[in-house]
Amino acid sequence: MSYLRLPRAQLILVCFLISSILFVEFPSIDLGISRMLFDDGFYLRGQWTVLAHDSVLYFLVLSLFSVVGLYAFNRIFGRSLGKIDGKKVSYLFLVLILGAGLVVNGVFKDDFGRARPRDIEEFGGSKHFTPAFVVSQECDRNCSFSSGDGAGAFFAVALALALSRKRAMLLAALAYGVIVSLSRVASGAHFFSDSVVSFFVMLISADVLYHYLLLPRSERHPAEYPGSTPALANRTSSA
Repeated sequence: MSYLRLPRAQLILVCFLISSILFVEFPSIDLGISRMLFDDGFYLRGQWTVLAHDSVLYFLVLSLFSVVGLYAFNRIFGRSLGKIDGKKVSYLFLVLILGAGLVVNGVFKDDFGRARPRDIEEFGGSKHFTPAFVVSQECDRNCSFSSGDGAGAFFAVALALALSRKRAMLLAALAYGVIVSLSRVASGAHFFSDSVVSFFVMLISADVLYHYLLLPRSERHPAEYPGSTPALANRTSSA
């Protein structure tokens, strides 16, 4: 696979592996971070965290409807607004369906059975704490591991990759994902590891699919096109 030969891909996968091992071997990381955000209740229990939670659905609906609308407009009127074409529409839906839908919500949340921080004994609940990646019976559905809201918010990374190669867009996408994820941790809805795993799932999904669906062949296989200039290196160029 050409993607796995990329230094960027190797770095992402190694970081994911190391962070996952740390969360499994040192589960106190999760408990320690949640304890810092708990004082007779989690700090962000009110309206602000509700807004951050609800914003994910609005963001997903608005962004996807806008992309599909622009694609339809371009097809009907022969325009190229936002350079939205069928490949980009397919890419965005695949990232959301495979990353957030299949992996996070379909496999992790329903199969690992991890109780949310606000429901475990350490924070006034009745459930037992279990580390990340450990299967348990503490939760039946819509469980803590990993973060669905975090995955939905980090979909912004795929949107930034598809619509712009500018660093500012990528940083804004990452910032939105981080804000939503941290608000979920601070409200007792998720452990820190839940958000980190969802971030890596969405980053890997977005980057792999971008490489194979949107990156020109001359950039995927530069040896076959010796005269070409790789544009991917400019993907994170400044605005």
